[in-house]
Amino acid sequence: MNGQTFIFGKPVEGEFFTDREAETKRLVSNFKGGISTFLLSPRRWGKTSLIQKVMKEVQSDYLKVVFVDVFKCKSPIEFAETVASAVLSQTASKTEEFIENAKSFLGRINLGVNLSPDPLSSFDLKLGLSDDNADISNALSVPERIASKKNVKIVVCIDEFQQISEFPEAIAFQKELRTIWQHQKNVTYCLFGSKKHMMESLFNTNEKAFFKFADIIYLKTIPLNYWQDFITRKFEIAGKRITPHQIEQICETVQYHSSYVQQLCWYVFLESSDEVTTDDINVGIEELICQNTPLFETWTENLSAYQMRLLTAVADGIHDGLSSADVIRRYRLVSSANVVAVKKSLLDRNLIYTDDKRIYLTDPIMGMWLRR
Repeated sequence: MNGQTFIFGKPVEGEFFTDREAETKRLVSNFKGGISTFLLSPRRWGKTSLIQKVMKEVQSDYLKVVFVDVFKCKSPIEFAETVASAVLSQTASKTEEFIENAKSFLGRINLGVNLSPDPLSSFDLKLGLSDDNADISNALSVPERIASKKNVKIVVCIDEFQQISEFPEAIAFQKELRTIWQHQKNVTYCLFGSKKHMMESLFNTNEKAFFKFADIIYLKTIPLNYWQDFITRKFEIAGKRITPHQIEQICETVQYHSSYVQQLCWYVFLESSDEVTTDDINVGIEELICQNTPLFETWTENLSAYQMRLLTAVADGIHDGLSSADVIRRYRLVSSANVVAVKKSLLDRNLIYTDDKRIYLTDPIMGMWLRR
């Protein structure tokens, strides 16, 4: 068999992408209709894969979609520079246009450009912005000015958007950002990130700057029937057989976590001969835990005893009622006030997340590791 069978650890596309039909349809409608979007889910549930799929579907001469990752940004000036750079480079058809637009829209700023030898690659633009509010506002207006000049609509997709919560004077910057963005007529935004709790904190009350700024899409896990078709087909192409019950076992083991479904399937695929056996699946599970153990050790090495106990409670299947007397006694969590404080600290560390007021581990394999 040629090529890969399953993909994990990076965005998937084409034959490796399954389901997300409803979310794709809604995102396509939002992008074409000029509606900004918050896309929310725990990490590695396929947000980036979904966004990149929709980008390819809607990209046209009249609708330009820009993708930018702001994970490394530590301040408003870095955020503004990164977004402006991405828009300038990804809407330019050639180097000369790119440089011309950068100088035109950011005129008095010293412009430094590092170009890859590959003319089709993204430009590495260094704007040299100052920390002046006028420079930041000017850079943030670049998407609208580009859209007006080219007579197009632009959608700016910003990954790791929750980083703006950690900027100096974060609240003031969020208010300024909302003010600038809401007056842009030709640009909309798709905002997402790997820390669901922090993303939700940006818009969850009417005091927040981004309250009711955008349509909110919560990604759910991919249903079993889609995985059944997808996984069966992948094994059949290689001349192997896996039963519906075994596929369900794989999905249940990793709690339908998209990346882990593909990773466990890959280990089972490597282990199996013509027909998948129970031993093949068990070996795959052991390999999955083994591969992630160093990561889990790093995540937990500085946790307090109370934090570890609460994580263990969630791993044991306690998703609500953590402040009950029985749970506090069983897991030695001292008091309900202590549970509230510990839960907040774990949310901030992105080790747990909430869904319909229930608590879950962000990483389901970590739960298996904890139970051992």
